[in-house]
Amino acid sequence: MPKEIKKNALDKNFAKYLIAWQKKDGRHHLPWQINRTAYRVWLSEIMLQQTQVSTVLIRYQEFLKRFPDLRSLAMATVDDVLSEWSGMGYYTRARNLHKCARVVMSEHDGIFPSDPVALEKLPGIGRSTAAAIAVFSYGQRAAILDGNVKRVLARVWGIEADLSKSAETKKLWTHAETLLPKKPDDLVAYTQGLMDFGATFCTQYGPLCLSEKSPKCPFNKDCVAKALGKIEQIPLKVKKVKVIRLDMNWWIAIQKNKVLLEKRPNQGIWAGMWSFPEKFNDVLTKKGQPMQKVSHVLTHRRLTIQPMMLDLNKQKVVIEPNQQWFVFEDALALGVPKPVRTILLNLIQVRDGV
Repeated sequence: MPKEIKKNALDKNFAKYLIAWQKKDGRHHLPWQINRTAYRVWLSEIMLQQTQVSTVLIRYQEFLKRFPDLRSLAMATVDDVLSEWSGMGYYTRARNLHKCARVVMSEHDGIFPSDPVALEKLPGIGRSTAAAIAVFSYGQRAAILDGNVKRVLARVWGIEADLSKSAETKKLWTHAETLLPKKPDDLVAYTQGLMDFGATFCTQYGPLCLSEKSPKCPFNKDCVAKALGKIEQIPLKVKKVKVIRLDMNWWIAIQKNKVLLEKRPNQGIWAGMWSFPEKFNDVLTKKGQPMQKVSHVLTHRRLTIQPMMLDLNKQKVVIEPNQQWFVFEDALALGVPKPVRTILLNLIQVRDGV
């Protein structure tokens, strides 16, 4: 049985101290904090799940220019969405964005539900994201518990358990709900404060309280991890998943200023995206010229890619049903993985003599 979370002097005052900190030191001018519609909050929450804030600040605005509302996103093709998402990684997020937009349009008359339970049933929306949408856009009472929040609560209450275990996470969810402020008007500042404090002060590496010139932590007197000298050990660091090393060849087939790309399977690495063929006509590949190798790191894979240039001139080439010739610029407008985009840009520079 998991141990119960020990009571702390902050059980009653945590929300009050956090709200005061957020008003003074929190973030107030992020673009998704302005006009907090459910669509804008949802989009920012999905983007921020696996991408740094500095990158999202740029890509969020670009995404909104192309898809300013839910209807425009739902009416787009999945290739259009993947194209706009290209370079941010974790492409399942983009596919779920598109799927979710279509579900909200068809089943909810184009309006996101305000109930966090209903929100959680939508594609790609987990419990914490559902709570964020419900709080920021509808003023609903709900608790968030993303990675930043888990870390803050674990340190303040000295929780040394393995939070990757469902029983421990369930217990932390219950605790998070007990900490919600009583006044409805405080919910937005409190929820934003949790996000900001975990992202800017109580960070995973180098939390500010360990700095020689540390600003005052609002929980300094009652933080259990600080008292135990275990700030860097809490939360428990679960053993990392083994990274698999993969070698692959990419055949860069060029003909009449066009490049051959193929649509990848709907499962696996870069599912459903356009990439260079990994296999090609055995006779033609003998003419391949090796290009500079490309290294690319995914969550659980480290790829070493050997691109092979094939200048086919006017040779007749039989292509597969999932393959297609594209002008370089048109290829860049597709949903392509980051290393494919890099190679395409290099090819354009060579073509233009840059």
